[in-house]
Amino acid sequence: MTYDVITRARRTTRRRVTAILVAAVAAVCAVAATVSISAGPDRSATSPMGPVLVRPETTSDGQAALPDDLDWIDVAGVSVPVSKQSGPHITSKGQARGFTHDRGGAVLAAAHIVVRTNPQVGPTVFEPTLRTQVVGADAASMRVQVAQAYDELRRQTGVADGQPAGRLNATLLGYRIVSYTDDEAVLRLLTEAPDGSGSSLMVSTEVRMRWAGSDWALLAPAGGTFDQAVTVVLDPYTAMFLPFSAGR
Repeated sequence: MTYDVITRARRTTRRRVTAILVAAVAAVCAVAATVSISAGPDRSATSPMGPVLVRPETTSDGQAALPDDLDWIDVAGVSVPVSKQSGPHITSKGQARGFTHDRGGAVLAAAHIVVRTNPQVGPTVFEPTLRTQVVGADAASMRVQVAQAYDELRRQTGVADGQPAGRLNATLLGYRIVSYTDDEAVLRLLTEAPDGSGSSLMVSTEVRMRWAGSDWALLAPAGGTFDQAVTVVLDPYTAMFLPFSAGR
């Protein structure tokens, strides 16, 4: 089944995702206007500005992973999907925990944890999230970089230490499961973000999730940032992602 992700997303509420992803987008935001595609249909094209995802990887499960009971909650100005069936089942103190051990739980955990590791949400949210829900060799580096980004944002915005530092400016459109096992899930989140020139750009960010015994955790990206995990997605391949609205 093919979904028109962009059309569906624009008919529903704007869903903003993390500035960590937006910062990574900045590194490749000019690709769509400058790249000359020479890759084959199953490869990514490259340019001096960065990679362009011409055709996403084959999804391990062609069916929508999310249940049909999706709702939305606001997290520091970000609208994030929730499900009574798949989670999160614990949302105390700004955290989101308790996701089901399946594809739907992995997708929802990815969206929630990525949002809550953003410096804009403030240290009362990102510090415990980074400490308890991010794992891997680059987890410590990610904690340092998010804290540094928060300090810089706080100085720019003049907010008091410990308070949220601004809002986020990207739209969560869809997801694509690349691979799934009981221990690890690899997926891509499709987002629309400003490219710095007044236009927008569709980008895909690879997110790796690991089952940590009782819940899903984010496997910290290489170097502690998503810079190397972001690729531009060219039309018509945005339609190969499943929209978060599919289960509604």
